Amino acid sequence: MEILYFLRSFLLLSVFSQSIKFEFFKISIALNVISSKFPMGVETKYKPAEIMAIIKNIIFSIILISLFNCAPTNIPTIKKEPDQTKVQDKTEKVTKQEKPQDKIINFESIDNVLIFLSDDQILRSLFYDVFVNEIQNYNHITKANFIYSFDEIKEPINNTLIIGPINSKDLNQLADRLGENTFILSLSNDYSQLDYFASNEIIFIPNSPYLHVLKLGPYIENLRSVGVLYKQNDYGLKVSQYFKQTYPLIFTKFMSYGDSATNIELSVEMMGNLENFEKIIIIDDTFSFKDLIGYLATDKKTYPLENIYLIDNFLEQRNNAENYYQPINRTNILEIDLTQMEEPHREYLFKSSAELSLSIADQILKNNFVPDYVTSRDMGNLIIENQMILYPIVFD
Repeated sequence: MEILYFLRSFLLLSVFSQSIKFEFFKISIALNVISSKFPMGVETKYKPAEIMAIIKNIIFSIILISLFNCAPTNIPTIKKEPDQTKVQDKTEKVTKQEKPQDKIINFESIDNVLIFLSDDQILRSLFYDVFVNEIQNYNHITKANFIYSFDEIKEPINNTLIIGPINSKDLNQLADRLGENTFILSLSNDYSQLDYFASNEIIFIPNSPYLHVLKLGPYIENLRSVGVLYKQNDYGLKVSQYFKQTYPLIFTKFMSYGDSATNIELSVEMMGNLENFEKIIIIDDTFSFKDLIGYLATDKKTYPLENIYLIDNFLEQRNNAENYYQPINRTNILEIDLTQMEEPHREYLFKSSAELSLSIADQILKNNFVPDYVTSRDMGNLIIENQMILYPIVFD
């Protein structure tokens, strides 16, 4: 070990000695450099005392380095434990929400009607209008309590017929607040919440885009390939997932798109040759679908608009559809000519849902069971099946 130590010190000293000699060499050269700008040569100060100080510092540094290299070191090896959180994430299986088993509901014991609205001022106002104007037609709804937040629910709900909530967030939380003997007439159109409730404890009243996907069946069930373009938002993601579950045997290529022109153009390009798709389904509750349709025109050929089906949740007024977009197949109601309707479609449909919820509630309280159908003033008799109302939806 001592031999290695002296050898290492000698080599280091030799290296630094060569470096010092090289510096002296550069200084001597610099004194002889002559240029047009500095005719007297490059100014260089030569001070022997300073050089000797530098040499001493270098030798002192060599000695310190040698001492540290020779000193025995014992660095303990620390064994890194695996991240337990990551291990748990890898081993933990993601389980699908299991639908609760059917409940025992005694409708004769239901003695309370709870109407759960939200802080949406427009929808709340629309429901009030329907309730005030129609409640006299429902003799068995003698009393109703209105609430607008979960903060008002202090204990489990029992023996209650619930109308609402309006949005999916409140509906999702409602499942944990239910006690015994309850039935829900939901005013949310988010059918993705179906699995959180037993099949015999809830009916989804609104005309929903999930129902529109089901109604696509006769138009696409015999096709070999379908393209689905959906908006990059909560609506597009949920409804496109429902499409996958509903039509697993149809070869379908899915692609999402955003708001920007670049994003939309790229999404269309990633779909590949559009001629491979017999039909294209667009799922969008914004007006971005109009920009998308513009990009469905390729250099060689424009995709036929009559082969496009739009599920927009009745966003656009049917009487305002521009001529260019009219060939597109949209959701419509068989018994109603929406092109003649001035009232916003979504407001009209929500008011219809409010009327139907009051009608069903009145029948339940009267007959002590859930009816098989409900009568709409404009759409006639509507079948209640699979926890939803089967509205007469068509695409044209």
